[in-house]
Amino acid sequence: MQITVTVSDAIVREAGARGLPIIEFIESLIDKGMQESLGSKERPVLNSAMERIRALRTSTVETRK
Repeated sequence: MQITVTVSDAIVREAGARGLPIIEFIESLIDKGMQESLGSKERPVLNSAMERIRALRTSTVETRK
């Protein structure tokens, strides 16, 4: 699965300022947003889906090397 996301220059600069690749910075924003929106509630199905997406992305990157 491939997902295309357009990010602003401000996001690119912020990722650079933190010394992170853009993909990692975006993932951290998603994770932070999920944690804030979930509060103390757990949503294992959603968490599991996110982990599967990350695993697919990782295997695709490794295959390309």
